[in-house]
Amino acid sequence: MNKRFRLLPLVAGLLLVGALGYWGYQQFTVRQRLETALNNKYYRALYDLTENVQNMEVLLSKSLVAGTPEAQSTLFMELWQRATAAQADLNQLPVADALTGRTAKFLTQVGDYAHSLLQQAARGQLESDRQWETLNRLYRQSADLNLALHDLEGRIADGQLYLNELVREGGRTLGREGPRLANSNFQAIEKYMENFPTLIYDGPFSDHLEKRTARGLTGKNIDRDEARRRALEVVEGKSGYAVERVGETRGKIPSYLVELRPQNGNGGGNITVAITRQGGHLNWMTNGRQIGRPTWSIEKARQKAREYLTSLGFNNMVPVYHEQQNGVAVFNFAATQDRVVLYPDQIKVTVALDNGQILGVEASGYLMNHTRRELPRPRISLLEARKKLNSRLKEVRGGRLALIPVSPDKERLAYEFQARLDRDLFLIYIDAVDGSEAQVLRVVRNLEGVLTL
Repeated sequence: MNKRFRLLPLVAGLLLVGALGYWGYQQFTVRQRLETALNNKYYRALYDLTENVQNMEVLLSKSLVAGTPEAQSTLFMELWQRATAAQADLNQLPVADALTGRTAKFLTQVGDYAHSLLQQAARGQLESDRQWETLNRLYRQSADLNLALHDLEGRIADGQLYLNELVREGGRTLGREGPRLANSNFQAIEKYMENFPTLIYDGPFSDHLEKRTARGLTGKNIDRDEARRRALEVVEGKSGYAVERVGETRGKIPSYLVELRPQNGNGGGNITVAITRQGGHLNWMTNGRQIGRPTWSIEKARQKAREYLTSLGFNNMVPVYHEQQNGVAVFNFAATQDRVVLYPDQIKVTVALDNGQILGVEASGYLMNHTRRELPRPRISLLEARKKLNSRLKEVRGGRLALIPVSPDKERLAYEFQARLDRDLFLIYIDAVDGSEAQVLRVVRNLEGVLTL
């Protein structure tokens, strides 16, 4: 009995140590989760900042070749919105104001300067030469900032930088890590801003456009069993897959989510297919398998994507551009009507370059927009449209007719031209009815992506 009493304190101590250890582990786990969530928030803000600055650069470049007050007004409005969003993203980063002061000033003044030009364009008071030179300087400055942010983003992706270290208490971490932390990188970014020109501006401007409902959905509502059948129909080698579960998703295009798993030694990855509730159309599909060494050419993969769309009943589709990265190629196809390219009606097809397998489809743009249009008859000729282009543009080519979106509920028939300003490539759209400049698109070309005209 005495021996038992002597063991009780030992047992109690072990239980206490175990309980404390379990509690400590729980606290550590909670802290890790909170730190991960905070880190993800910072990364999201940085990625959004990079995207908005990239769009600012594109919009500024477009403003250099826009030839009408209407086109300029649209660009200046969107530029203000992007600059405002970029500053909001910058403010979410855990970086001292001293390290982002010039960058914040640049974003603020670009947006407000865009609004100033918007007001002047509305009054017909733009001084083209002086404004063009200022916009050109801002464009070059935004290009530098864009490059610096992409470099910072790449360092984070490679595990060289950790934004959450900037908010940890104590200077020992900062002192130990030194240049590895993001502080030094933001100091480098600030150097890009030293030559930022002083601008005079007079306030903000904003606008909002509501999205409409899908126009491409046809047919009656289907049930889950029908969704299972149709999901297997859109998958290559459907006999090698089995339906694991069927869920649902809402939104603009309510759909069934059908999850497929490979069977009988099939080496493919798990596939998720979204089949629309109305009509049973393919909304999107994704396959997450690992990609091997590329062996297929882009042209061969493009032909495979075209044949796949035809097999699903998507006829009269033409490729408009592609992007190649990480062993896959993503092709955008647009519908045509009476030899007019319908840019709103696009489908993306992802092809694996190791064996040509269709890995993904994104048809929501097509489903949202596709319908038979009453296309207007062109009132100006191709030659007349070409004369509307900015005289600074060089190497002008193209001239096919295309239907382009100018708002969620408005489309315009336009002649599509490709042209250059220095090293930058642009697509210019001249309205085929009234001859106005309907749209300006800058094309970013690199080893991974190319626009096909």
